[in-house]
Amino acid sequence: MGIDGSTTSWRALSMAAGIAARYDAEAHACYVSHVPLPVDMTAFALPVTPFLDDDDGSDLAREVVKEIEGSAARVDFRCRKGDIAQELEALAESFQADVIVVGRSSHPALHLGGVPRKLLAMGHRPVLVVP
Repeated sequence: MGIDGSTTSWRALSMAAGIAARYDAEAHACYVSHVPLPVDMTAFALPVTPFLDDDDGSDLAREVVKEIEGSAARVDFRCRKGDIAQELEALAESFQADVIVVGRSSHPALHLGGVPRKLLAMGHRPVLVVP
């Protein structure tokens, strides 16, 4: 599951942890550090997450651990760098995941968001988009 510190990614973490606990499975939380295109090359403003300055993901890792404390789910956390959708797909492939869980975009014009849209376009496994 992808997590970046946004409200919807925390909901995705809760959903994935709940599913993992229900089915006695594992959930793998992943923060992907992505350097956006230079501002002058984009047609719109990119949303900034609270953990953007935390390049190694250590602050986010502490928050994930705190969030899942006391949960029946087995959840691990890792950081990767690169294209978010490609890295989440590669992680899912490495664990032969049944589903990828991500939060929906908080941008009002992007109901589905770029990452879920890319994951769906890849078409390798189901994608659960949490509102």
